[in-house]
Amino acid sequence: MWATFSGAPSYVNLHFDRSIMWHGVLAWHELVNGPADAKATSLVSPEWRARARADWDACTYTLVPIRRPEALVLHHSERNLAHRTGGSLADEAAARGTHLSDALADWLLENGLGSSLRTADQPMEEDAVVDLVRDPHTVTGVSDAGAHIQMFNGAGNPTYMLTRYVRDTGVLTVEETVHSFTGKHAECFGLRDRGVVAAGRAADLTVFALDELALRPDERVDDVPGGSWRYTRAPGGYRATVVNGVPTFLDGRPTGARPGTFVAAG
Repeated sequence: MWATFSGAPSYVNLHFDRSIMWHGVLAWHELVNGPADAKATSLVSPEWRARARADWDACTYTLVPIRRPEALVLHHSERNLAHRTGGSLADEAAARGTHLSDALADWLLENGLGSSLRTADQPMEEDAVVDLVRDPHTVTGVSDAGAHIQMFNGAGNPTYMLTRYVRDTGVLTVEETVHSFTGKHAECFGLRDRGVVAAGRAADLTVFALDELALRPDERVDDVPGGSWRYTRAPGGYRATVVNGVPTFLDGRPTGARPGTFVAAG
């Protein structure tokens, strides 16, 4: 039995296009998942605002920290009003002297319905992360395999670990951290032809310099088939990605090569 864990802080993006994240506050849930052309009208409606305040105060749902508005960050302004982002919803409500729900409604009207919030990063027990990386039966860097592409972004977890635990704090070595993404995964899943650099193994390699790595911010891109969107982030500064001995990315740009094949357990 192998334990799986993430070494990067977790967070959730909260947007207003269509989302299950607001279902603990029914008035907001209905607005977010209702007709797009009715949202602005609802936000200024005294009747809707009164119901939204009551639903907000009655919320017991814990995935979104409704009860901890200091952990709800005004993250992205559709109208690029940078001075209106970065603070918490608690600070926004205090500055306006209004209810939290009304403060959010006013902020959205000013910044655009394409704006978004995010939860503050969950604190990490970094000593435990170090122990888990070094444990011989753990799988590092878990994500949800793209199941929630409009909520959070699992891409970049290895970059976070290399920059935070290896380069910036020095609590892990580059060798043991890279092995936790590669050789340990290969052993866990029975991939006998890869996972270490050795004669006869597949030449799957990543080339990087620690001082060139950086965890890029989330970006919204409209490239999902069917007309939807997802969060991604720009490449983290890796010099090359090599698959079966053939470069597929050089300096963050795809080469167009597709040398990969189906990988099966040995």
